[in-house]
Amino acid sequence: MDKISVMLNTYNGGQKLAKCLESAQWADEIVVIDSGSTDGSVELIKKHTDKYFYNNWPGYLAQREFGMQRCSGEWILILDQDEYITEQLRDKLLHICRNPEIYRGYNAGWIRRIEHFWGRQIRYGNYNPSSQPRLARHGQCRWTGFAHTWMEVEGGEKRIIRIKEPLWHDAYNTPFDYFNKINRYSELDVEERLPKGYHPSLARVIFSPLGMWWKCYIVHQGYRDGAHGYMNATSMMVYWFFRLSKAWHRRWLEKNRPDTWEEYQRKTGRGGR
Repeated sequence: MDKISVMLNTYNGGQKLAKCLESAQWADEIVVIDSGSTDGSVELIKKHTDKYFYNNWPGYLAQREFGMQRCSGEWILILDQDEYITEQLRDKLLHICRNPEIYRGYNAGWIRRIEHFWGRQIRYGNYNPSSQPRLARHGQCRWTGFAHTWMEVEGGEKRIIRIKEPLWHDAYNTPFDYFNKINRYSELDVEERLPKGYHPSLARVIFSPLGMWWKCYIVHQGYRDGAHGYMNATSMMVYWFFRLSKAWHRRWLEKNRPDTWEEYQRKTGRGGR
C-alpha cells in the first residue's frame, strides 16, 4: 500500500484551517509550512501534526516546493488552507493508495473542486468546470506560475488520474473576506511578476478586466448563478484590475516623480491658502 502525504502552506488560517486539518486526519502524514501566523494557527497546527515547519515567505512557487520536499509519501495531496477533503475524495485517495498496481505509471491527479462564494455554491462562470492538479507522485511533478501556481509533470510520459470526487473550496464568505484576500494576492502576484518583465500597458489595464467579466458572466454562463454569478464575475474583474493597475503603477513610478504637496506649494507660492 502506498503512503499519502497531505501538504499545505498556511498563514493566519483561523477556523477554515481547523476544518482543513480535521478533514485530513486520515492521511499517513500532514506536512504544514507556515509563513509566520499570528492568530493562533501555529498552536492549532501542532495539535494535528508533528510535521510543522516555519519558512519565511519566499513566494508561492518556492513555498510549495519547500513543502513538497518535506513530504515522505509516495503520493502528495496539495491543499490550500480554505479547502476541505470530502468523504468521497478521501475514499478515492485511499483506493489509489491501496491499489498501487492499478495506478502504476500515473504521475499526478486532477481533482474536481466545489466552489463556494459569498455563502453559495457557484456552478458556472470561471469556476465551472473547476479541476485542479493537486495530487502528485513524489519526485515527478514541479510547480510553475506566480500567485496562482500550476503543477507540471517532469519528463517521461504524462499520465493523469481524473478524479471526480471533489474538494470543497470555502474561499470567500463575505465581500470583506474576498477583497481583503485579493488585495493581498494581487500585491504578492505583482511582486513576483515584475522582476520577470511583467509591465502591462494602459490599454491592457482598461480592457483586460472587462474581458474577464465578459468571459465569466457571458461566455461561461455566470448569469445562471443569479445574483451570486454577477457578483462573482464582477469580483474577478476587480481582481484583474488590482493586479494590472498595481503593476502599471509600479512601472509609472520608475519613470515619473509623483506630485507632492511640497512641490505644489513651490510652484504656486500659495502654501496652504
